[in-house]
Amino acid sequence: MTVAMSPAVISSWLRRVPLFAAVPEAELEAVARGSRVLQRRRGARIFEEGSVADCCLVLTEGRAKAVMSGERDTEIILGMIEPLTVVGELALIDRSTRSAAIVATEDCQFIRIPVETFDLLRGNAAFQQRLLAQVVATLRKANDQLRALSTFGTTDRVGWCLARLAQARGRANGGTVTVEPRPTHQEMAELIGCSRETVTRALTVLKRKKCISWTHSTLEIDIATFKRLFRSDLIQGDVTEITRMV
Repeated sequence: MTVAMSPAVISSWLRRVPLFAAVPEAELEAVARGSRVLQRRRGARIFEEGSVADCCLVLTEGRAKAVMSGERDTEIILGMIEPLTVVGELALIDRSTRSAAIVATEDCQFIRIPVETFDLLRGNAAFQQRLLAQVVATLRKANDQLRALSTFGTTDRVGWCLARLAQARGRANGGTVTVEPRPTHQEMAELIGCSRETVTRALTVLKRKKCISWTHSTLEIDIATFKRLFRSDLIQGDVTEITRMV
């Protein structure tokens, strides 16, 4: 569903996104005038893997996931998409098709930026520099995920997943980080390529070791215990980022 939103409000949303932070006001207003706002219900497929790329999207409300097709009608989660994240921009750079599908995990609102408007922005040197940095960060995250899935045991995969989720949606609280909303065991299983039951067992062990605790809606990570239990440099790198929040 397309909803009405003034260019001024769209511009204010875009200004909060790091990719657009350095875009001059006049150019950002032009982007806002050429954009529109989409609302999608939980479970909706926003775009499909292999489809033609004619826009990028900025998630302003809700959460979504990037998925690829697996064997026997399964799906592999490439990552969770948090508010103020840009998605779909990579295919606009090389004019390729979508490399993954986007699925809403909550009711979502997006700003749709058409390819023509995106191309105009690329003439801005500051935007182009930030776009390059974002592409590099995306590739590094993909490499890290491949390494975690290929070389880690189950417990370390769960630790890596928790660290990534804490970076994306964590809130510092003294010596702990609270992740809200609490990720489901199925969500984590799909992120790290194992069964939901395996994730449940690993989380139970971590809870017994007082590394994590949870309520119905939140998951809390004890930073000191987390750092002691997970020694991989890949996970330690994520832990460093979390520690900066504390």
